[in-house]
Amino acid sequence: MLANRTIPGAPWYRQFWPWFLIAIPAISVIGGVSAVVIAVRNADSVVVDDWYKRGLAINVDLERERLAADLGISAALSVDGDGRAVRVDLDGGGTEAERTLRLELHHPTQAHRDAVLELVRGSDGAFRGEAPGDVRGRWHATLAPDHGAWRLAGTFSLTAGAASRLVPRT
Repeated sequence: MLANRTIPGAPWYRQFWPWFLIAIPAISVIGGVSAVVIAVRNADSVVVDDWYKRGLAINVDLERERLAADLGISAALSVDGDGRAVRVDLDGGGTEAERTLRLELHHPTQAHRDAVLELVRGSDGAFRGEAPGDVRGRWHATLAPDHGAWRLAGTFSLTAGAASRLVPRT
């Protein structure tokens, strides 16, 4: 048995050390390419493109939320067992005339799950709509009528069979 891993007179590709020295940068390149692929596929979408316009419009949104608070408007949101059928029950003054509501659901970490739902009032007075996917879990939500006079916004968790309350922020 040889104490040395090199065989005298053997070509370089049969030697241990050249392959060891080639493996170190090769592993580094593979790791770097993997990191770039992961970063591109899971890009952070926390900051919106029109952040400046949204910053200017914050006062308008606050007025709409104050109006909801003044009218005493609140909402109870619930989903069915498969997490797709959304039901909203409105409480408060001035909501009897509403026929449709717009519910915007924004996922805290996965922008591809964001959804905008058109909710229509049923014969029992509750608003219903169908989500494009499962909406169970934690959400940032905005609820407003089509004419946009008032607005409710908040963060809550939706679970099947349990209602989450959306109240005006004051």
